[in-house]
Amino acid sequence: MATLPFEGRMSSLSTDPSQCHSLANCAEAICAIVRGNGLLGAKHIMEETRKKCVVYSFGAFRLYPERQLLVRNGEPVKLGGRAFELLHLLVRRNGEIVSKEDLTAAAWPGVFVHESNLKVNLHSLRRSINDIQKLPDYIVTIPGRGYRFIAQVEVGFSDDFDLTIPLENPPPSPLPTLGSVVGRDREVAHLTELVFGDHSLVTVVGAAGVGKTTVAISASMVFAERRSSDVCFVDLSKIEDPSIFPSALAAALGLRGELGDPLIAVCDYLRRRPLLLLLDNCEHVLSAVTVFASKLRTKASRCKLLVTSREPLRIPSEHVYVLNSLAVPEDATQLTAERVLSFPAIELFLQRAAEWAGYQLTDGDSETIAKICRALDGLPLALELAAANLEQATPATVLATLDEFLDFRMGNARPDAPDRHETLHAAIDWSFSLLSRTEATVFCMASVFADSFELEDGLAVAGSLGLTALDVIAALGTLVGKSLITAQVSGPGLRYRLLDSTRRYGARRLRADGLDTRCRRAHAERMLRVFEQSGTEWGWRERGDWSRSYVTRLADLRSALLWAFGDDGNAQLGIELTAASLPLWFESSLVAEARARVETALAVAETNGCDPLPKAKLSLAKGWSMMFARPYTEEIGHVWLSAVEYAREARSIEFQLQALVGLAYFTMDTGSISRAIVWLEEFRGLAERHHCHDFDPECESAMAWARGHAGQMVDSVERLEKLAHKHVWANSGPRKTGLLADRTAGITGHIPFFAWITGRVDYAAALASETLAAAEREGYLMSQSNVLAQALCPVAHFRGDLKALASSVSKLRSILEMENIGVWVPVQGFFAAALDDLQGDDSAEARMRGAIDDFISSRFVLRLPGLIGTLAEVYLKKEKLDLASDALDLAEAYDKRQAELWSRPELTRLRARYCAQIGETARAEQLYMTALQEARSSGARSYELRTAADLAGHLNQSGRFSAASELLGPLVQSFKEGFQTRDYLSASEVLKQAIAGAKS
Repeated sequence: MATLPFEGRMSSLSTDPSQCHSLANCAEAICAIVRGNGLLGAKHIMEETRKKCVVYSFGAFRLYPERQLLVRNGEPVKLGGRAFELLHLLVRRNGEIVSKEDLTAAAWPGVFVHESNLKVNLHSLRRSINDIQKLPDYIVTIPGRGYRFIAQVEVGFSDDFDLTIPLENPPPSPLPTLGSVVGRDREVAHLTELVFGDHSLVTVVGAAGVGKTTVAISASMVFAERRSSDVCFVDLSKIEDPSIFPSALAAALGLRGELGDPLIAVCDYLRRRPLLLLLDNCEHVLSAVTVFASKLRTKASRCKLLVTSREPLRIPSEHVYVLNSLAVPEDATQLTAERVLSFPAIELFLQRAAEWAGYQLTDGDSETIAKICRALDGLPLALELAAANLEQATPATVLATLDEFLDFRMGNARPDAPDRHETLHAAIDWSFSLLSRTEATVFCMASVFADSFELEDGLAVAGSLGLTALDVIAALGTLVGKSLITAQVSGPGLRYRLLDSTRRYGARRLRADGLDTRCRRAHAERMLRVFEQSGTEWGWRERGDWSRSYVTRLADLRSALLWAFGDDGNAQLGIELTAASLPLWFESSLVAEARARVETALAVAETNGCDPLPKAKLSLAKGWSMMFARPYTEEIGHVWLSAVEYAREARSIEFQLQALVGLAYFTMDTGSISRAIVWLEEFRGLAERHHCHDFDPECESAMAWARGHAGQMVDSVERLEKLAHKHVWANSGPRKTGLLADRTAGITGHIPFFAWITGRVDYAAALASETLAAAEREGYLMSQSNVLAQALCPVAHFRGDLKALASSVSKLRSILEMENIGVWVPVQGFFAAALDDLQGDDSAEARMRGAIDDFISSRFVLRLPGLIGTLAEVYLKKEKLDLASDALDLAEAYDKRQAELWSRPELTRLRARYCAQIGETARAEQLYMTALQEARSSGARSYELRTAADLAGHLNQSGRFSAASELLGPLVQSFKEGFQTRDYLSASEVLKQAIAGAKS
């Protein structure tokens, strides 16, 4: 067979195995077409290509370049895009020295970046592959030349390219990843022993920069590994206001929703869990931490507290562990290179100098290095700052400039020599003095950020000081190189951050230079732009992706709001920022904090004569936040009405429509369905007049919900299914609109309840489960709770499905523990008690009654007639007839007051049953016939089946078997689903008895 022109020339195209393999298979596919195998043959070959991809194996790792995937022992390793490209190049050229220029070109093709970017990304890569020990296994630095990958690499083609690797969501606030920990083995072991012991509260106390965080995290890692327990890490350096400590703690623990008093909620949560809570950098919020720790210890708790602070809490249960500096030689003379390495302070200094500056110790420098470490009192942070300067200076030069700032010479320290706090300050001051004016300005400017920040953030604030983009990029590179700012890989770029001590130093310098107000304002304006952008993306962007982009901004948002509403701030900017950031508060489910922020902004807005538009948006947010809580007070109605009025003043049709939907739900939930329909009709007219239909699905869903409760169940289901087909099942439209709830759960979550009543009992259960699964995939607990409370729990109870009911009740309880959504607490309590009753617990009826009392006291009374009817049926089964009569009287009173016609056939059936049990046979039969007529006229086929089964059973008891069979037989046969439900099985048994009786 003739050779095609390209078949023999593959080796000339590429030397990269991955490229050769891909090109070879593409060529083979083309050959298949030429040889007559056609497109199907080519397709088969290309499908095989997708299954066989190049893989590099080294140690426990497998690298899949085409999938941008690194796997360790079958588990994926998180790796940024830049770090991946660096690893890919190093692995491909393993054994060779790869220059910095080649690495930079691979990770940043065609882009100029500062050398510090390469160092940061390589450090991130080393941490990801656990290669940070003194003698690396994979990547070594060749000073002045580049880097070499030293591990043996095997290249092959994998058949498991399409393997699915599950990725687990990280815990809410996991422990940070540490680099190599030097010279602290004894301290970590001692602290670990204290945490494992009987001490419920251990405080690590020490000077700034002494390494408290590192030691505490290291001990916590050991605790987590040995105990298999959770550890929650809370970095308190990110908050400035002690009053938000409880909310920050609740968020770190994953407690969300309307918490009431967050401190009480946190304490109650922690007392039940064997968890280690690490509170880091507590000194500036010490009073708040002390109150929390004292409150937690007022009752027995399974939680242990580990605290780091410059001073102790000074409460009775506290065990204080004092952390000292790293050991340094007492006499710095006549030290060899081998001898100095025995001191932890010098070991840390040299390791950081090697990593960051490529420095290698010589005997000639040993004495000088020892003096530097002694001058810095063995403080780890100060040592790292000094080590970073060895890239531009010799050890002797570093020591000489240090002496000027420390104000004493080694071996001749004065009695008034500075303590360790002052030593660190002097070390930072010394590093600061080596900066250019532009670098110093950028360093101080960066102190306005409470958390890590991106380059674009820094440029926005630096612009207020007249700095150019080139100024900022170059300065950040230098500051990272000098360890005054840390940098971590985040997606395609870097995120920069100041450590707590350096940030506070920079903030003091910024105030001293009179630049604080200008930078803080620019910072707040930047946050406003960020959160305005977040609002435009909230409705359509994938939830996890959206959250990852904006949740990291929470600390800076809090900081900006604290400044804006402070004495030297800008209240108008604070109001606008509060309004713009509402999606973040709701997406994070920090409902309690959101409500407090909104109330602060509203109070200022109303006293400062603010424009009505932000007041409308803030009122909307306040209304929804109050809807999650209980009780439903009159204030909520006033808030919704205020939102409508503010929106009208602002001529905002969008906000008017959202407010009308909120007002309708509040009115419906508090028992006035007819009034809710009036509000929704007003919505329709307004939307039609102004051709604004963005919120129509929410209005029509609410309208169908209202009409269903008013007795139009069949129409309600039809309308909701049309909405679902158009806006949910067709996968079109936004996920969220405005501040309204998740659209999927808001539409499909309303269908199952009425679908069951209309006889589609299996469909109702299946759709409820599918809607919950969709909400779980989104991860939005509020939507999950809505589906569980409004669909899954009632439908499972209707069907008599104890397994499904138990699962639903349990899931709802778990969510309420994480998000204190007060409105669903009585629902969960009622159905949990109803489950216990079905399982034979005689005391359950009292808990069902207690839950009903909770509904009444909270004024959340929608569906209350039906729930009271359920309790009445429990009383009837137990022949507690007086209690049953009282319950039915109460249910009928609410039914009449609220016009909830959906439950009327069921209440009439129960009244008939009551009459039958007290001997009023004629009255009972009359009521049964009325209940049948009510059920048939409203399309409530499940209620019709229940009523017909009860009446047929009554007829059987009086010997009227043929009449019972004629009544029940056609109805049972008409059902096409639900054959395993409690009602169908019960009706079938009654029919069987009727048929048997008629034959006898």
